[in-house]
Amino acid sequence: MRALRERFPEVVLLWSAASFLLLLAELLLTGHTEEVQLVGVVAAGLGALAALAGLGSAGMRRAALVALALVALAGAAGAAVHLREVADEEEHEEESRPPPLAPLGLSGTALLAALAVLSRRD
Repeated sequence: MRALRERFPEVVLLWSAASFLLLLAELLLTGHTEEVQLVGVVAAGLGALAALAGLGSAGMRRAALVALALVALAGAAGAAVHLREVADEEEHEEESRPPPLAPLGLSGTALLAALAVLSRRD
């Protein structure tokens, strides 16, 4: 248990990288790859790389924080797009409407990873 406590930020960063990769896989498997939808795909890939960069040196951690902030903003922007599309009921049938808050998964994961980067001791 002590080892987990000592390496908890690193565990969270690895978990975050895996989460971003799962989000990326889901986006690709669901065909979320047209026009503005690619922002989510790119953000998920960038999030995975940034979480792994958070394991590196101080310079890498600074770059990771900037990238994670961009991913969090991309998630918030995606939620706004999804909400706008849901509000436009004529454009989508009931089952094809985008999940309105799903992009916030990117934002939450990015913020969790950023906290882990900030809490690293070395």
